[in-house]
Amino acid sequence: MGQAASASLTIDIDTGGTFTDGYFGGSHGGLQVKTETTPHDLTEGIMACIDRGAELLGMGRRELLATADTVRLSTTVGTNALLTRSGPKIGLLLGRSLHDELAPALPQQVPITTELIEAVPEKQDPNGATLRAVRRLLERGARVLLIALDGEDLAVWECAMRERIADEYPRHYLGAVPVLGSHQVSRTPNAGARVRTAVLNAYLHPLMSRFLYRIEDELRREGHRRPLLIANADGGTSRVAKTTAIRTWGSGPAGGVAGAAHLAGALGSAALVTLDVGGTSSDIALLRDGRWRYVVEPTIDGAQVAVPLLELESIGVGGGSIVQAVEEGVRVGPQSAGAQPGPAAFGLGGEQPTLTDAFCCVGVFDPECFLGGRKRLDVAAAERALQPLAQALGTDVPGAGEQAIAAAAHTIAQGILALLDRHGTAPADTELLAGGGAGGLLGCLVAAAAGLDAVRAFALAPVFSAYGLSALDRMHGYELDPDAGELAGAVDELLDRARADMRSEGVALEELRCELEIETGPDGAVRAEPLGEVRTGTESAKLIGAAGEPARLVRVRARAPGRPRLPEAPSDGEPGPGERTVRLAGTDQPVPVRGWSSLRAGECLAGPLVLEGIDTTSLLPPGFAAVAGEHGDLLIHREA
Repeated sequence: MGQAASASLTIDIDTGGTFTDGYFGGSHGGLQVKTETTPHDLTEGIMACIDRGAELLGMGRRELLATADTVRLSTTVGTNALLTRSGPKIGLLLGRSLHDELAPALPQQVPITTELIEAVPEKQDPNGATLRAVRRLLERGARVLLIALDGEDLAVWECAMRERIADEYPRHYLGAVPVLGSHQVSRTPNAGARVRTAVLNAYLHPLMSRFLYRIEDELRREGHRRPLLIANADGGTSRVAKTTAIRTWGSGPAGGVAGAAHLAGALGSAALVTLDVGGTSSDIALLRDGRWRYVVEPTIDGAQVAVPLLELESIGVGGGSIVQAVEEGVRVGPQSAGAQPGPAAFGLGGEQPTLTDAFCCVGVFDPECFLGGRKRLDVAAAERALQPLAQALGTDVPGAGEQAIAAAAHTIAQGILALLDRHGTAPADTELLAGGGAGGLLGCLVAAAAGLDAVRAFALAPVFSAYGLSALDRMHGYELDPDAGELAGAVDELLDRARADMRSEGVALEELRCELEIETGPDGAVRAEPLGEVRTGTESAKLIGAAGEPARLVRVRARAPGRPRLPEAPSDGEPGPGERTVRLAGTDQPVPVRGWSSLRAGECLAGPLVLEGIDTTSLLPPGFAAVAGEHGDLLIHREA
């Protein structure tokens, strides 16, 4: 199959908390792969995913990587670093005009301590106060230095301070301690949001740079000749050298949203909620007419920041979420068993009951053929884990599993209803696109609990975020203060930078689109207003002048559109028809089992039914009916 797969091959990899997912697109159609995430070294799981794809394509690792046009990656490194507080010590050189206002609250908002914040002069420093502050921060263990000043010519003065530090501490002396400026991350006039954004970025910077360059170097050693592209949570990708650390936060779910947006047009879905059920959480987003929404000042790790991200919400329910009895019944999450030890059924020493164990105990899985037979589930261990829950609930183990599954669906449904209510969207007019490892198992139950119109389920659901990475544009963003100098000339400089950056990444200028947007509104209620595609600074200045509100920030987004393929129906490698006993609605029932590849476009199905693919198990519960589509998809409705 190696020759057949050689034309225009792309590799998209999403590293999750439990599994590393891969989607390999090419003339063969699309190939999906799941391997276990390796928390001690994510590189191992990523290369194992590539090896598995190469094996299925009849190629070696080097042949595959030499053939691939593109390798895209989304990573949880940044998210995990914030969750576990495993980043380096940040030393903050904070301008005196900001120090009294911001310094007291920063340690409660971002990962920095009071003793690592030093007040420094904003501009002139004839007495050397800045260098003395640097020395104190280094002596206290700072491993990254961040400069955050305020006022006019912000970038000029932060760059001057960096040069002053570099002159006193040449790189061979200062070693690996990076010196960053807040203007490099955000130009927002909201000083508090800019400083918080810059601190979080500095906290993630060393970890992300080491990890991403290590992956890129490994890919080059193994034959890949093009730059590694990193997914950003604003809906684009960029090469490692042009990626800002904080923009990788939440990049995996962003891939799923981009894939859903691409499919929404093909499937005719006007209002669509995306649901990505991972190992530790479920991420949801709302699409209208195939378009997602941005949040200009989102909250990351509890801190309001100034970095536009796709509007995503995370609910603490996933396959590895721990299940426990509470006064009101059953609670699932937000605590998780993670990749290690994971669910009890995985046989890695986990003893606490999880949502995956609940599905195992109700009988939906074939324990001998989990992940296409690459993993055997320990049903006895799952049952032992759920036994205390069953006793607390006064039921048997499968009954406890059913209650846990219902509780998980209810929690996710409440999150979806809150999202729809905020945006004035009626559940009855909204479809659910269910993805992620457990999306096919929970999708119908979530839709029923939320009163949604229909469910879209896919054979590639377990790697949907990896598939969606192929729909992300290659994109860079550039910001400027609209009051800083002559506007048309400043925008022309940004456009020239955009063209140069894109050319360096191999993008032809005829593929490049530069879009203008402005930020308007007061702090805490800022919104982005798109003004359209632009080619010159003069054109941009006219659009900004004609906008309804004054601009507080100008942004140019340079895009080279992604070229996603519509997924194809799976063709082979899945189990044939059979039957399985599953606990449904309080009784054990014989349930037919079908392989996704056996479905034909237009075929009508009725629940109960278990659908199996190489890497996924999906459930069509009683009372639901579905029609198979052309792309390995099902359109599911509740029966009248």
